Amino acid sequence: MVVLLYKRNAQPDDHLLALLEQSLRDAGHPVFVDRHLKIGVEWAKAIEQTIRTADALVVLLSESAWKSEMLEYEIETATDQFRKTGKPKILPILIGADTKLEGAVAAQVGEFQFAVWKGPEDDEPIVAEVLAALEDSAPIPKKVVPIEPAGGAVSASSPFYTWRETDAEFDAALRNNESIVLVKGPRQIGKTSLIGRGALLVEELGWRQASTDFQTLSASQFFYEDQFARLLAAMLARQTGFKYDFAGEWLEVFGPSVNLDNFLRALLEDSEKPFVWFLDEADRVFSAPFSGDFFGLVRSWHNARARDPKGPWSRFTVVIGYATEARLFIRDLNQSPFNVGRQISLRNFTVEQTMDLNEKYGKPVERRSDIEALQFLLDGQPFLTRRALEVLASKKLTFGALLETADQDDGPFGDHLKRMLIAVSHVPSVLAAVRSSLAMLPPAEADGVERLIAAGVLKETPGQGVDLACDLYARYLARHVR
Repeated sequence: MVVLLYKRNAQPDDHLLALLEQSLRDAGHPVFVDRHLKIGVEWAKAIEQTIRTADALVVLLSESAWKSEMLEYEIETATDQFRKTGKPKILPILIGADTKLEGAVAAQVGEFQFAVWKGPEDDEPIVAEVLAALEDSAPIPKKVVPIEPAGGAVSASSPFYTWRETDAEFDAALRNNESIVLVKGPRQIGKTSLIGRGALLVEELGWRQASTDFQTLSASQFFYEDQFARLLAAMLARQTGFKYDFAGEWLEVFGPSVNLDNFLRALLEDSEKPFVWFLDEADRVFSAPFSGDFFGLVRSWHNARARDPKGPWSRFTVVIGYATEARLFIRDLNQSPFNVGRQISLRNFTVEQTMDLNEKYGKPVERRSDIEALQFLLDGQPFLTRRALEVLASKKLTFGALLETADQDDGPFGDHLKRMLIAVSHVPSVLAAVRSSLAMLPPAEADGVERLIAAGVLKETPGQGVDLACDLYARYLARHVR
């Protein structure tokens, strides 16, 4: 079966979709296009199953499509299955010669070969290339495609970067060369953007730095501790230009922790300048079999600094970005960095911060009462707030239409909401926690609640307990989760 992935209600995407769907069926290929299923928990499960069992995926990538969160999720699922089993074959088609791919979609499909559709004159060649790739197992000829993987982070130099109180706290912690800085917050709240801002500050200070985004590592790299430790050391050596005799110094008798400790000591002794190591998406390490040993090692660097305040560890700062409550995974917090570091907890935008961002977008929301209505709908969630202001500033919808269609599957937040629905449908304890929240009942399992808080679907308010993160989520999930 061939699955066609596309962005709905976009042109010329719909033209190319119809062309490929008919051409593939005429050639005898079973084709799946997600336009017939009713949105809900069963739909969420069916979409993933369909992608994972497909023989091939043809991905239509227009400028509007690569910004789609739903398409991002579908491609992520397909590439994960491809790396595990070699299927489905992934055939990306770039729509428009001037289209530039950015963000997570660019990173995911960058390893595959592209075809380019510039206009109707390319209809027949595109169909021929796709059929050849499907029938003869031949890759689509590669074209030069401008890819700029930028992720979802907002650059600190962007005019749309919104300063929060935590920015000042983070800057102060870095300037003071504190040993451990913990940046905690749910998905899409701005952790990576803040860490990027920190990297710019460290560069301005003239210090040394390195960054490790655990999201870029494959699942197999979290299985074996020595491989993991050596990988981190190799990445640090490459980023800093540090020459290390791995063959002579990285000895099996020492074990992973001592080897990594020896490497970092040598790296720190190589310069008198402070060194900052940024660790993002650290949640991925929590479930590794050696997570206790790794975070215990990070804690030991903090302790070494206290024992020898003038030694090399006094010049070392570790910044850890994460979303999940560490106590759920770390058996002994006293042997981890999570109860000694500077805690920086990111929060949603306040009304004033949303008003400031609204000004940067050209003030598409004119009345404060409308800003407050938007705040009630989205609770200041940074990604959703930016999305709303982008839609309004580009005049795709009026403010009234945005509020009216906000929780619709084809509305301004449709991709984000459908991805969320798929995510909460995967794990029974998570789905049960959603149902409990909708019914305003105490959750049966804490695990499901913590996962939803980390994902930003639930929020915990001191003195008020746990509730759905915003009115938008409550409306959407109430309609789709039974």
